[in-house]
Amino acid sequence: MSEPTSEQLAVDFIKTSTDQDFKVLTEASTLFLTDRYNNDRLANLNKTIETIENSRSITKFLIKQISDLIQTDQPKVVKHFQSNFGLDDSKCTIIKSILEKYADQLKAIKCSQSLMIGQLVDMEWKFGVTASTSHVDKLGQAFLQIKLVFNTGDKVESRFMELTLPQFYSFLLEMNKARSQMDYLS
Repeated sequence: MSEPTSEQLAVDFIKTSTDQDFKVLTEASTLFLTDRYNNDRLANLNKTIETIENSRSITKFLIKQISDLIQTDQPKVVKHFQSNFGLDDSKCTIIKSILEKYADQLKAIKCSQSLMIGQLVDMEWKFGVTASTSHVDKLGQAFLQIKLVFNTGDKVESRFMELTLPQFYSFLLEMNKARSQMDYLS
């Protein structure tokens, strides 16, 4: 017989916890997700965990599940908890009400996560002509070497690409589309 996983234990704790304890933990977890870098949110979450028995594993589970599901719609989140973990209607109603209460903050997180790809800081390019190759039809063809420098938040990364001229013009067209969409949004 295998040992129960921490997820299974968390689900069991959730099922046996009172609705009030579950509501407090879910709300504290959701508040923490809305502003992870706020020390008050973290302190509030830790204080809540200390007051409710067996709540550390429940809180880890809730934070993981809610943060994984932020990208989906609220009805799907509630259905996910109900179908995958067998939560009763009262606990699903609690999840639904808390998600509705913090819908604006969760939408902001959803938007920020979808735009956190990396900021393009610099771009350098060099033109070249193929002087030697094993393919005769590629000889003398122009190409472009591009160095893209991205700020990923915690560090700066360089990425290199080599494109033929048709590929470059296609890339340039897509970059111009992205720029015009960003200009439109701002």
